[in-house]
Amino acid sequence: MDIEKVMRAKGIEANIDWLERNLGSVRVIYSDMDGTMLGPIGCFFRDSDFELTLRPASALLEALRREVDIMLVSGRHKSQLRESARILGLRNYIAELGTELVYDMGREVLVNLGEFHVEGESVYEAIVATGVVDFLLEHYPKRLEMHTPWSEERECTPLFRGNVDVEEARKLLEEHGYKEFYLADNGVIPRKSPTLDVSETRAYHLIPKGVSKDKAVRQDQEHRSILRDETVAVGDAEADLPFAEAVGAFFIVRNGLEANPHLADQIMDADNIFVTEGRMGIGWAEVVETILALS
Repeated sequence: MDIEKVMRAKGIEANIDWLERNLGSVRVIYSDMDGTMLGPIGCFFRDSDFELTLRPASALLEALRREVDIMLVSGRHKSQLRESARILGLRNYIAELGTELVYDMGREVLVNLGEFHVEGESVYEAIVATGVVDFLLEHYPKRLEMHTPWSEERECTPLFRGNVDVEEARKLLEEHGYKEFYLADNGVIPRKSPTLDVSETRAYHLIPKGVSKDKAVRQDQEHRSILRDETVAVGDAEADLPFAEAVGAFFIVRNGLEANPHLADQIMDADNIFVTEGRMGIGWAEVVETILALS
């Protein structure tokens, strides 16, 4: 499907009446980080063309003034998110694609491991001990590897980079006795590896079934007594799309659609999924500005 056609039909401006009718006074914006809130190489002050910009910072500052909670939701582990949240003036975040919900900079932590049960040892070590990580690496030589150095400080979900068919990988896990896990595609990354033979590099998380960003969002809404239509989410990857099932509206930044054109039909078919005109942090700012204007 033509991306420009999707943009015209699902852009924010074209759907502002829908947003006004269907959203309450938004209390929480669940936000992905890399490729969404942040620009190239994870910089908050660069747009997708690497030009300096204050627009995302200005949008964040106004959200802080209005006491709208920007809750980071990321594949990063909670120590990384703690530092990011501290610098940005935020207090709540969801780490490792939904396995840990962290409140007030770590004063309260809720853990969700879905169908995987651990007793007396670290979650990460327990997952590795099943043999599932070695299985995937051996099955996809030169197509999948650990996402070093970021994969070295994980607490719950092994992190890979490469390029594989995730549906095929999920079937392989089922067939070889690793039924409690699935592989999640967390989008394109700029890093290239000399040991991989792939045309495009993507990030993948090995996650226990029953864990996802949208389930973590529902858990947060229940925990804090927040209504669905008081929340929105913004992301850039296929792993972010299920947000739409849990929030009043989900926004995918333009670069997310451009990197994942196969999502076009799914976006067109959903009532509450929209695409930003801007890419990366500019698109993110577009969402925040729109939500604040509607509140």
